[in-house]
Amino acid sequence: MLGRIKHLKIFAGDPDKKPLFKIIKECLHFGLLKKDLPVDYFRKFLYRTDVKNYQDYLSLKEHYGIIESPKMVFPEVSQILQNKLSFKLICINENLPVPKLISYNLKGWFLFNKKNKYIENKKDLLFFYKHLFDHLQINKIFIKPIDGIGGFGCILLKKESLETELNIFGDKLLNNSYLHEEYIEQHDQINKIHPHAVNTLRMVHYIDRNQNVHILSTFMRFGVGKSIIDNTSNGGFSIGVNNESGILEGIGRQEVSKGGATFLVHPDTQYKLNGFKIPFYEEACALVKDFAFYFPNRIVGWDIAITNSGPVIIEGNHNPGLHVSDINYGGYMKHPLIKEILNEINQ
Repeated sequence: MLGRIKHLKIFAGDPDKKPLFKIIKECLHFGLLKKDLPVDYFRKFLYRTDVKNYQDYLSLKEHYGIIESPKMVFPEVSQILQNKLSFKLICINENLPVPKLISYNLKGWFLFNKKNKYIENKKDLLFFYKHLFDHLQINKIFIKPIDGIGGFGCILLKKESLETELNIFGDKLLNNSYLHEEYIEQHDQINKIHPHAVNTLRMVHYIDRNQNVHILSTFMRFGVGKSIIDNTSNGGFSIGVNNESGILEGIGRQEVSKGGATFLVHPDTQYKLNGFKIPFYEEACALVKDFAFYFPNRIVGWDIAITNSGPVIIEGNHNPGLHVSDINYGGYMKHPLIKEILNEINQ
């Protein structure tokens, strides 16, 4: 809660504000309407001149009410989704499309090709990864923490600069636990927008009381600069996707904590965002609905990469951070299924 106070700093310097009297009036009304402190009035840019329906957005209490409700999420499923190794091994066993697992390490213990090896120093670590690159004849390995969130701690190892990168990241690798995955080559059309990160869809599924799977909403994230990840919590931005057509709609937005910038084109490539048709969008929707029954929390946020041959699921998020979905949807309270969810959890 206290962390959201910093959003006021961005608000104070934002030139696109409604008149102060109107902001105060709306903010007080939002708090009274939601019976909650109106901190998300600022986090979700509801003070900006283009937002006319501020009352249609979730409050912080409503947001956590959904993603923490025992009617929506179940500890047994959440624990699997939180542990990326457990999730990955289940997907491999069930032949579900996920990035190929090359190896993994549990601190100093490294497993590759069904063999364990204990590694104590950077010299042996360099030998291990050189063997991986040569054996598999690849040039990149994507490494992510087994228990990480928000893209934090991810590392891209490149064969051409391996020794330099291990000098930087070697101690971190030896003292923590990671998955080592084959690098995803994203679809050529998406590469034109931003080639340095794998830019992903976030689809939120909802399983209703009759076991029907719905996709509540979809947005797409893009990295910026040379960043290898697209997460909005790391400075990337998001833009809404039309749930029916799979076309990007509206403007791209950074999170308010990262500056709150807006984009009509990607800032690096100048590629126009609005109107872009996501390749294999229908297949991505179908894939999410398949995954929902393997990992049946009633609310999950799925991260999906689009390759030239179709979609792959990167991971599922048991606490999907609905504030970004809320912003890109234009107010989740307009969504009939959100109303259905809130009615159920408040019974």
